[in-house]
Amino acid sequence: MEENGYSESSFGEIVDLVKQFEDAVKSKRSVYFEEEDYEQIIEFYQEGGEYNKALRVTESAISQYSFSSFFYTKKAEILANQRHFDDALSALQESEHLDPTDVNIFLIRSDIHLLQGSHSEALNEVEHALSIAENTDDLCELYLEMADIYEDQEKYPEVVESLKKALEQDPQSEEALNRFWFCMELTESYEESVKFHEALIEKSPYSHLAWYNLGHALTSLGQFEKALDAFGYVAAIDEDFDGSYICSGDVLYMMERYPEALTSYQEAIKISKPNKELYLKTAECYGKMKEFSKARATLRKAISLDPYFDEAFFQLGENYRMEEKWLKSVHNYERAVKLNKENMEYLSALGEAYMSVGDNEKVVEVFEKLFQSDTSNRQNWINLATAYFYVEDFRKAFHTMNEAELKFENSADLFYIKAVFYLKAGNRHEALLNLERGLLTNFDEHTMIFDMDDALLSDEGILQVIEQYRD
Repeated sequence: MEENGYSESSFGEIVDLVKQFEDAVKSKRSVYFEEEDYEQIIEFYQEGGEYNKALRVTESAISQYSFSSFFYTKKAEILANQRHFDDALSALQESEHLDPTDVNIFLIRSDIHLLQGSHSEALNEVEHALSIAENTDDLCELYLEMADIYEDQEKYPEVVESLKKALEQDPQSEEALNRFWFCMELTESYEESVKFHEALIEKSPYSHLAWYNLGHALTSLGQFEKALDAFGYVAAIDEDFDGSYICSGDVLYMMERYPEALTSYQEAIKISKPNKELYLKTAECYGKMKEFSKARATLRKAISLDPYFDEAFFQLGENYRMEEKWLKSVHNYERAVKLNKENMEYLSALGEAYMSVGDNEKVVEVFEKLFQSDTSNRQNWINLATAYFYVEDFRKAFHTMNEAELKFENSADLFYIKAVFYLKAGNRHEALLNLERGLLTNFDEHTMIFDMDDALLSDEGILQVIEQYRD
């Protein structure tokens, strides 16, 4: 059993040390601690975010070990975390006087300059430290710091070069590998990422994160089979790394290989803690396989982990919609909208569900709200007009379509929708005029009228007009 990263036994020992120190402070008596004891007490307070107490311990340690640069450096680190930059720099000056080769001094000083927006000064500190650093761990840490400085300036080519240098020092550095992929994704440099990680794997073939990053890059390039191979190597190297199974599942899902995707997600669930997102992915696979009851059972597992998981309620609504169980669909869409009022996709689905259950008042209310949220979205105009037409408020329906026609000029779909509206309203003359306008604007889109009303497939007059405009 571990607590805060310590074994149960060592944690108990550290708690005893902390108690001894606190008792000494309360009784105002002096107490002697070994340097290592002080280090553990300071770390204990830092991890708990108790920086004032950590600072008090460093002061006590400095009074006892006045020639230890470590405690001055620790003092500077704590002060910097509290944004007492001048005092932190003074402590670093003392530390450097005692040990000018301690790389941590320059890293902390660089962090302070970076927090103050002084990028050139921060870079100078790193470059100086690079000139004196000897071991690979220090060199890797310094190049990561350099990447921080360039990232703060959004100089991503320089960030990439810094991370490459960090990985030259430590090909297994998790931080460098994670940040490198983030940079490649941000700049969409997927081909460069493939080349780099293939070269890195040549040197370090058992780096599961290198294979993982390679799989991501190949996925982004649409090379799905190669991506699956890469994620397979990740699983072979580290069978407890759930990311390989999740990403394999994502790729298989994109390839529409839903049973295999499902198996990958289930493997990830076996080796990871219960995860609402994984349950959601699993449910989506069941949905694609038309195993709706299993999908719903899985979504309820996600909701049991997070009763406010709006996406799970939305997917339940979608699931019931696929089976045309509209009342249950409405109920779950409503829950999703209540939890996330800003999601217009949820609101749109709810509006369509209200149409299906014949709740006219709410249909108009929902689509008016959608329209008000974004009048630049042409679909919102169409949805609102459709809602008005659905409740037989033809005046508002045609007024909305006419306004949309003025706003979105030469949009064939608007003409076709008006044509169907006029046909259903009993005005065949206007219907044919709008059909012809649509055919002249974009003939290929005319099939949408049959999607709106399949009875038109047997309307000879409509079919004759269409044939007149066929090339």
